[in-house]
Amino acid sequence: MFKTGIVDFSFESQFHRSYGNLVARVIEQQAELADHRLNEQLLKALIQEFVESERQLAEAHRLLLSISRTDALTGIANRRWFDEVLASEWNRALRSGGKVGLLLMDIDSFKLFNDNYGHPAGDDCLRQVARAVQGVVHRSPDLAARYGGEELVCVLPDTDLDGVGKVGQEVLEAIRALQIPHVFSKVPDGIVTVSIGGASLHPAPGSDPEELVKCADTMLYHSKGNGRNRLTLRT
Repeated sequence: MFKTGIVDFSFESQFHRSYGNLVARVIEQQAELADHRLNEQLLKALIQEFVESERQLAEAHRLLLSISRTDALTGIANRRWFDEVLASEWNRALRSGGKVGLLLMDIDSFKLFNDNYGHPAGDDCLRQVARAVQGVVHRSPDLAARYGGEELVCVLPDTDLDGVGKVGQEVLEAIRALQIPHVFSKVPDGIVTVSIGGASLHPAPGSDPEELVKCADTMLYHSKGNGRNRLTLRT
């Protein structure tokens, strides 16, 4: 520390250097910590942004899928979605040994409705009828769809002919209950009605779901020929 008559400042100098190094190290560590926290914040922000982007992408995909499956006028399933669901349920029944039921319906004298009440009224009529049908077909595996024009269809998985008949009668009553005026109809009631054909088949190996559609369509033809406003089932 001390030499004869002379003060040795080497200790003080070393202390100042050590203290300065310590302070510099503390400042460096604080800077590193600040950088680390900043990096954590940036990483968290990036993760949140990624999660939100994925959510928006999934929502956009869901919306696009929904649009591609929905009839723009009536809001129920479209023909494309009906075809896919029928094929899927047909194959599932083929594997399980179950049955697939189908209702094919046509609004009675709809051309006369459009010609006399106008197409906007016709569109509104279609929407009301579609909602009524969908209100009846409420089981999760069931599907109500617009088949084309004024024709609607219902896929009824795991449903025998008795079940198809029950749903068909409920559809008839639901549409009559709408009490939509149609004084130009060939049905004497003076309201909008539908004719329905129903069928239920047990898929066989090598069979095609179009067989079920043809059966229901044949029954629909009989309903129309026998006065309309009725349900005819394949016996």
